[in-house]
Amino acid sequence: MPSCHLVHDLPPFDAQHHLRVVVETPRGANIKIKYDEDLGCFSLSRILPLGVTYPYDFGFVPQTLAQDGDPIDVMVLIDALTYPGVVISCRLLGALQVEERGLRGRPNHRLVAVPAKAARKDELRNFSDLGRRMQQELERFFVMSSAFTSKDPVVRGWVGPDAAFDMVQRSISRYKERQTARLQRQTAVQVLQAQGVLAQPSQPVIPTLLDSAEPILPVDIAPTPLVDESSPALASTAAEVAESTVKTP
Repeated sequence: MPSCHLVHDLPPFDAQHHLRVVVETPRGANIKIKYDEDLGCFSLSRILPLGVTYPYDFGFVPQTLAQDGDPIDVMVLIDALTYPGVVISCRLLGALQVEERGLRGRPNHRLVAVPAKAARKDELRNFSDLGRRMQQELERFFVMSSAFTSKDPVVRGWVGPDAAFDMVQRSISRYKERQTARLQRQTAVQVLQAQGVLAQPSQPVIPTLLDSAEPILPVDIAPTPLVDESSPALASTAAEVAESTVKTP
């Protein structure tokens, strides 16, 4: 059976236009589990402070790239037991805006969603339906779970499902741009190797881009066009690679 890369091979939306979320850390866990893209498996990220556990499933949307350099985060309000790697089709309620003021200083927003098939949560359509107490508890969890790290998070407030959906769309576009840039650079290196400008390495110097299915999006987003080997953009990329590399005798 062929393996599936959980970041690159899964479209971010299912056939019913529900948001796909890959569970990394299930509810009740007192450790943070992270999907390692290079290894293709789940690994321990860190141990949470004493007494702190995940109240719900925490994961990411595939084929997205958030501002922190990882796939965009999602807290799924599910009251059942799941496991790392489970894929849940979800409905967005909104997002909690979080800014990390630590060493890297960046936004790290958290989407909040409910499973599309959770009948007991059909009445939840917006983060405001959670009530102020639950909103505050989620805010407190995201701050406390990052204690004793360099992140120093601060909560900047909530936004509704439309704004959260816009975050997803921007992260999809950002992911496509990064993958296109990687493919262009890989192609440029291959051209230079074929021309003898670069030596053929015994080991790949640039990871092979995994084939990714085209996302099924609720709205039309034109994919970033790829360039062919004769395009000016690729020629520019090839020139940059050549200039930064000593020609092999």
